[in-house]
Amino acid sequence: MSDDPLHTRLCDEYGCEVPIVAFAHTKDVIAAVTNAGGIGVLGAVGSTPEQLHSDIAWIKERVGDRPFGVDLLVPASFVEGNHEDLESMIPQEHRDFVSRLMTENNIPKPKGPVRGALEDGLLKQSRALLEVVFDEQVPIFASGLGSPAFIKDEAHAHGTKVWGLVGLPRQARRQIEAGVDVVIAQGYDSGGHSGTVGTFTLVPEVVAMAEGTDTLVLAAGGVSNGRQLAASITMGAAGVWTGTIWLATHESATEMFLKQRLIEARAEDVYQSRATSGKPIRQLPSKWGDAWKQPGAPDPLQMPLQPMLVDEILAGIREAHMDDWMTTPAGQSVVGIHEIKPAAEVVYQMVEEAQDAFDRITGAVVGV
Repeated sequence: MSDDPLHTRLCDEYGCEVPIVAFAHTKDVIAAVTNAGGIGVLGAVGSTPEQLHSDIAWIKERVGDRPFGVDLLVPASFVEGNHEDLESMIPQEHRDFVSRLMTENNIPKPKGPVRGALEDGLLKQSRALLEVVFDEQVPIFASGLGSPAFIKDEAHAHGTKVWGLVGLPRQARRQIEAGVDVVIAQGYDSGGHSGTVGTFTLVPEVVAMAEGTDTLVLAAGGVSNGRQLAASITMGAAGVWTGTIWLATHESATEMFLKQRLIEARAEDVYQSRATSGKPIRQLPSKWGDAWKQPGAPDPLQMPLQPMLVDEILAGIREAHMDDWMTTPAGQSVVGIHEIKPAAEVVYQMVEEAQDAFDRITGAVVGV
């Protein structure tokens, strides 16, 4: 056993040098963090199988045998059906609301046809992408929504470890009992799809559940610095899962004006909205999110009905580059973003801060 508290079971079992996991939709971030000693996990929802094959090959070429993963969604609460049946389930009230938004705010229709990522059914899409993950023998599959327990045995047969994000203790218990390899306890502070329990409440409870099992626990939600990394390890987590802090790195494909808004945002600025996906997503404030909070606005629909309803207007907003209407998922860890910097530098700074924190606690220099 290492005397370095930053050398956790995650490092032993996965071959990373530091217990920092980076979730990002940009493959350049994944390669940079992985090569800096962490583990990059590529968000692949919306990719085609061909795109994912290409992205995985690109990452492998740059990271070699270092560990990385792919994140997909397999939600339990999801309306399935063919496109025509799903279209008929969207109320006219919602269609009228979106139509008024476009008219009153001069939002243009997109120039080309819009085909949403979820139109063929999220579970069907995820299955096709999972086949790519297995074919490519990606070391890690992470489920950003929904328990991955159903795929565990098949994944293990392909040499792929299975990770699951949870926002509630009961979700964690089910996944731990099912033998999921890593459970990511994601607190309310987080960006993206987040639950209702705070990180410092959720993580210790999930760690206690996992004691005596082979399941590792990662802390997630609001993590942006090394002090929080040290605190997570002190709570019993094997490392941290981070997302928001990579959006403002040099390698991120996030648009520059959004990177600037991330730098300027305060923790209290980001809010949850179901307006884009039908699931609650914490994000930067925008006219889009605000419109769905105004009096008289309908409640957003379930996934995938909400994306089907709003795909066209969102495409029009992007094409017209209506910056005030555009947003990005972001957690309360925006408070830790002060400048645009290389992803590797973010890793090294977190490690140095965590080592300093442990040094202050123990009175001895750690990690040397």
